[in-house]
Amino acid sequence: MSKIPNLYICSSVGFSGKTAICLGLALKFREEGYRVGYFKPVGWEMARDSNDVALDKDAELMKYVLNLEAPLDVVSPVILHSRFLEEFLKHRPVHFEQKIFKAYTECSKGKDLMIIEGPKTLGCGACLEIDPVTIGKKIDSNILLVSRVIDDDTICQIVRDCNCIKKSGVKFIGTILNDIPKMIIERVKGFSRPTLEKNEVNVLGIVPENIALRSPTVREIYERVGGEILAGKENLDNLVEDFLIGAMTPESALTYFRRSVNKAVITGGDRSDIQLAALQTNTSALILTGNLYPDVRVLARAEHQGVPVLLVPYDTYTTVSKTDEVTGRIKYSDEKKIKLAEKVVEEHVKWKEILKLIGV
Repeated sequence: MSKIPNLYICSSVGFSGKTAICLGLALKFREEGYRVGYFKPVGWEMARDSNDVALDKDAELMKYVLNLEAPLDVVSPVILHSRFLEEFLKHRPVHFEQKIFKAYTECSKGKDLMIIEGPKTLGCGACLEIDPVTIGKKIDSNILLVSRVIDDDTICQIVRDCNCIKKSGVKFIGTILNDIPKMIIERVKGFSRPTLEKNEVNVLGIVPENIALRSPTVREIYERVGGEILAGKENLDNLVEDFLIGAMTPESALTYFRRSVNKAVITGGDRSDIQLAALQTNTSALILTGNLYPDVRVLARAEHQGVPVLLVPYDTYTTVSKTDEVTGRIKYSDEKKIKLAEKVVEEHVKWKEILKLIGV
């Protein structure tokens, strides 16, 4: 198996932004002249291709952005899903291990260093013995944890996970605190970082929240909630930075909607007063619930302003629950987000130190 330097980027919890960090580091390292490979041993089913084969969209992004020659089922050889036990427990763990090691050897040919992306969490794949710590130990990895800071308990979780990694015998190089809201970033620098460093956790970056990088598009929302597009089909790539529920009186709606820009307003299909108020402000999309078609005035104004209107069959509560599950993934066609990912890493991550720590 290849012994070239590798960086195994993992997270304690999902939606920590590790794909953006993988992308930014890979592009920065490539800019420095290194031949950079990418590998995701354990992916997660996010879609299916025309042949009904499970796809990990993050692995697909990295394959195309880095122009990797290996096919996608080699770049990410094992794809899990929410109910994988029935299918995967039919095989012994060695089956998956051998598949992963064979794919890794192929992906690392001709590379100076490898970026390896972990699954949703550190524990994902443990029952099959293909979790990041188990795999990382066998391919001599350098593990880097990426984590959001939700509250002070997050710092405790990072320390716990780092201690577990070290005790397993895998090399742990540090953590990146990612997507930190501006209102708490000084507290993170003043308290969270010193606490981690006191516990022998090297902080290799504190990345501020970047709304443009994490915001979903109207298209991604539509792919999740379904329904029917009634207007504004040409602007489905509008970013949605906030979701507002239109359940107030018409008198207060306008003031409420003016507080937020690039928003999606979720309201009943029969609330034309709320919908028209939303269209007087900076709105990225209208999401109309209950399968109730809106007034023709609403559609005419939305079409004129280029605001997408989605009609969904669910009630407002269910619709809100579904939109909560939508995250803004970077797609290989989204050049702005790709460039932004590299810029964020260049400005807020100690990428030169990371290269030294992994032995490049």
